[in-house]
Amino acid sequence: MLKNAFFSVVIPTLNEENYLPKLLSDFAKQKQKNFCVIVVDANSVDKTKQRALKFSKFFPLTFYTVDKQNVSYQKNFGAQKAKGVYLLFLDADARIGTMFTKNLTIDILKKKGSLFLPTLIAEYGSAKNRALFKLINYVIELSQFLTKPLSSGGSLFVSKKLFSDLKGFKENLYMSEDHDLVQRARKQGVKAKFLKDIRVMVCFRRMKKEGQIIVLYKYLLALIYMLVDRKMTDKVFMYEMGGGRYKDVVREKRLQKIIRKTSAFLVDSLS
Repeated sequence: MLKNAFFSVVIPTLNEENYLPKLLSDFAKQKQKNFCVIVVDANSVDKTKQRALKFSKFFPLTFYTVDKQNVSYQKNFGAQKAKGVYLLFLDADARIGTMFTKNLTIDILKKKGSLFLPTLIAEYGSAKNRALFKLINYVIELSQFLTKPLSSGGSLFVSKKLFSDLKGFKENLYMSEDHDLVQRARKQGVKAKFLKDIRVMVCFRRMKKEGQIIVLYKYLLALIYMLVDRKMTDKVFMYEMGGGRYKDVVREKRLQKIIRKTSAFLVDSLS
């Protein structure tokens, strides 16, 4: 591991043999290699480990296997092992450009902050997707001025000191652990800085498998939970981790089930 790494990149994985190598390939092409990568794997049964370790010749990479399949736990585990000044949390299916670490270093040193959020861009740049992600980024940026700020999904950059002060991610949350961390930071007086020029590409694999309407509905439900001050500690709907976890589903039946649970939740919250 690089002793004086500015960034420690923490990537939680589960059966990511197809997607993780693409992200690691992006890191191998970085113009500024002031980082080390920490992969925290939840006992994958595919070739995630073998394919990840091939990149250790390009940059410092450490691969840990843990018995607990929990994204927050895996991120916290990686953070404990990290030596970098800043922690970069990324999903295994994310993609970045070759100037990512260099430009991020410049922005962090210029803006002097402890918590940063990147701009999200769509995997496929159709006019519809560009418009959707422009709206998403606008909402994320605007939310930083409100009492309940949002995070840029699983992409979040935080100083190791602040992360330690916040005691990491809450491991009892089923999802939205990133939003929760940003909001707890705000309560301590730290506002996340939105970086318009630092981009992370979002993979559409979940939408491809489950359907865009269902996935967006899940995100909406998670947002509703957050807005009414309820933590998503239970599996209100399926939101599984890992590249090999997507099973064929009957979209209409699943959507009906989600809608029923949403309706029940809203009635309970407003009553």
